[in-house]
Parts: sequence; structure tokens; C-alpha cells
Amino acid sequence: MTVTKPKKLLNPRLDLNFKAIFTQNTPESRCALKSFLSAATGRKVVDVLVVGNEASEQFEQERGIRYDINCEFSDGTKAEIEMQGGSKTSTYAKRVEYHVSRLLSSVAEVGDDWDTLPQAYQISLLNFKYDSTNDNPIHHYTLMDSADNSHLSGILNVIFMELPKMPEITNLDDIKNLPTAVKWCKFLQEADNPNKQDLISRLAESEEGIMGAETTLNKISMDGWRWYFQDREKDIQRDYTTMIHGARREGRAEGKAEGARETAIENAKNLLKLGKLSCEEIAECCSLPLEEVQKFAEELTK
Repeated sequence: MTVTKPKKLLNPRLDLNFKAIFTQNTPESRCALKSFLSAATGRKVVDVLVVGNEASEQFEQERGIRYDINCEFSDGTKAEIEMQGGSKTSTYAKRVEYHVSRLLSSVAEVGDDWDTLPQAYQISLLNFKYDSTNDNPIHHYTLMDSADNSHLSGILNVIFMELPKMPEITNLDDIKNLPTAVKWCKFLQEADNPNKQDLISRLAESEEGIMGAETTLNKISMDGWRWYFQDREKDIQRDYTTMIHGARREGRAEGKAEGARETAIENAKNLLKLGKLSCEEIAECCSLPLEEVQKFAEELTK
């Protein structure tokens, strides 16, 4: 199938574009999603349903919540895939543990047989190093005994794929020996890099799902409106970073300048609207009581 290539490709590491690659109603996009899930979970995914998870009109205030990809396998297994492009936060692990627990609880009904509970996966592609002390780029966490490494049932699964830790590929002939999960990460890491298109072509040739993702990325990159939203999302990320730094500066200056508390409250409310940080994180960086930030959060939901 011949696809006209655009002059530039969208950045697949931005939430909107990442989700678009895997959720189009096309054979290529469905093939890409099944291939990625198979590579990430280590199990053969034959059929998968994308569960509706559309953004509201005020998407910039809910981008961290609404742009995950929610899936259900044919056996009832639940999976949530997220591209996380921001900086590491101290509570990120708690956040994903909460999400994977919520996935499992969403399918548990009163009176169910415990043996019928499906597995649940939270898969995070991280565009930053979560653990700089460990060179391994892919981690699969389950509940286990810290003394002897024995596992429980294995129904709760958290998978981290850290893009910056992926190995450099200097010899394209080495691609055929790479694990499929690493191939996927290299594709997402370099797909929009004009200097890496030989690498992308070889990755696509080696894996049908990546070929489907490349085809889909080419197609959606022809849509002018997607470039508008990409630029808008980049602005949101810049605003988020600026607000975080500003909140921390104001928090440190609290009590030293008139109006510092009012500024801290305003920063906290703006951070809550962005939906990227927990109340605990906002309280810490704004130097406000946690109870006060939680009250602001409740007011915003009314």
C-alpha cells in the first residue's frame, strides 16, 4: 500500500499523537496496537477493544487524565497505556499503582468468583529517566515478597518503558536481534526525526505492527488540524513547566513578600486545572497545607 509521505511527521511522544497512532479505525492502527501490547506484556494479543476515552472541549485542563489509551483483551484483561512526557515526580509510582488498581476494581462485581478476575496492566512509556541508578530501560512490576522474590497472583502489573535509556543503534543490521519492545520504543523515540528515517524504515520492515504505526503516523501527519493541536499541547507543557517553577519560587518566598500567599493559592488553583499533579505535589511545591489544596480541588469539581 503506497502512502504519500508528508514533509514533516508529528511527534509521537505527545499525548494526542500517541493516542491517534493506536486508536484509528484502520487495519494498520489495530495491528499496531496488538503488536505493541504483545511486546509490552509478553503475551500474544489476538484481539483487543479500545474503550472510549474522549477528551472534553477543555482538553488542556484534563490532558493528564483523558489521553491514556484504555483497552480490553478478549479474555477480559484490562490495559491502560500512557505516554508520559513530563519530568519525573516523586509520586509517579503511587499514581500508576492507583491506576492499575482502579482498572481491576472496574471489572470486579459483587458475587464474582475470585478465580475469574482478569489481569490488569498499566503501561507507561516515559520520555524521561524514572530511575537514573538503573540502566535497564524496561521494568515489569508485580506484587512480590521482598525477601525471597516470590509472587502473588500476578493480576496487577505495572510496566515502565524508559525511552532515554534505549540503546543507540549504530548498525541497522542489528535491528533483527532486538526485542520487539525495544523496537517499539526506538520507533516512538525517533519516528519524527528526519535524520533517522533509515532506522525507522528498517524497524518497520522487521515488525508488521511498527509498519502499521509508521503508515498511520504518515497519514495523520497530513492533517493540518493535528499540527495546530500539537503546537497547542507544546504550549500547555511550557505553561505547566513555567507554573511549576514559579510556584516553587513563590513558595520559597512565602512570608518574605506581601501577597506571597495569594500568589501561591493562585498557582495551586492553576496547577489543579492542568490536572497533571496530585494535591500532595501541589501542596509541596506551593508551600500550602494539603487540606487547603484538597478543598480547592473539591471546589473545581462542583
